[in-house]
Amino acid sequence: MKILIDTVYIHNGGGKEILDLIINYICENNLGKTFFFLIDNRYDLPANSQKKIQYSIIQSGENNRKKFYKNNSFECYFSLNNVPPPINVKKKSIIYFHNDLFLNPSKSKLGFVAILKNIFKKYYIVSKIKSNQEWCVQTKLMKKKLNQIFYIPENKIHVHPIFDPSKIKSEKIDSSFLYVCNSSKHKNHKILMDAFIKAAKKIKDKIHLKLTLSKDDFIKSEYDRENIPSNLFINNMGVLNKESLSNLYLESRFLIFPSLNESLGLPLIEAVNRGCYIIAPDKQYVKEVVKPSIVFNPYSSDSISEAIVNSLSKKKLKKSELIIENKIDTFVRYLLQHV
Repeated sequence: MKILIDTVYIHNGGGKEILDLIINYICENNLGKTFFFLIDNRYDLPANSQKKIQYSIIQSGENNRKKFYKNNSFECYFSLNNVPPPINVKKKSIIYFHNDLFLNPSKSKLGFVAILKNIFKKYYIVSKIKSNQEWCVQTKLMKKKLNQIFYIPENKIHVHPIFDPSKIKSEKIDSSFLYVCNSSKHKNHKILMDAFIKAAKKIKDKIHLKLTLSKDDFIKSEYDRENIPSNLFINNMGVLNKESLSNLYLESRFLIFPSLNESLGLPLIEAVNRGCYIIAPDKQYVKEVVKPSIVFNPYSSDSISEAIVNSLSKKKLKKSELIIENKIDTFVRYLLQHV
């Protein structure tokens, strides 16, 4: 009996992290079932997994997905890509939903074109919702949103967070801040930059902020480059691979995370597991994942600036704590129940 794991559209970010972990888990455990992966051509399938799993690689797009589904049948269909099957399937289908931006696209801080695309994706997803489907999400907050916005019954939504739980300790660089992010407007870069400039003007100590934007996005980022205090050093590290990003966490004392919306907030988890103090907004998505060392109002540069100054002036900060647990074991057991 074969289980399809449809990962079209998954090739970077948090989705890629989940896919990497699922592939690794299946390769390392004898589960007694055959898993077939439908993989996006942009995804870099690990070489050590290529001989251990069955898979087909296609170019992303609904027409290509639809063609594959019409020509192949499975005992269970699992979509890791937020989107239900492109055609009606008689067997059970399970959708792992992990993109908050598809729920309320018009309220996001994205640009006009991106908002239109996400509105289309939202209503496309809604058009594909069927009674024989079940849904998985990463947090109770996402379960609540899925129920209220897509009207999916609560008993058909299951909470199964998946992330790397490994912990590493290291020596930290003083006054070092890290923001792991992309260029989306809801990541709140402008207010963060304004806050760091204000904080640097209040104290004499050197402050180091590192970002993970692409080079082009960093050049386009909006902040007052002309008035950066001499004690503030902003370095963009570019888009990093997993090992380089882990090393960046290990040397950074603080993760500052002003994002306005997240389905999970993976950097919060990764940073805690590498010994960083978390400075984060007073928002529900944070409260479901970690207990930060310091909280702030993400809409106020003054509030963020105060949090930065407090983090540097306090001799003893409370340690940040992880609240959420990795549930990949229970997720795989849940998946196998439907075959």
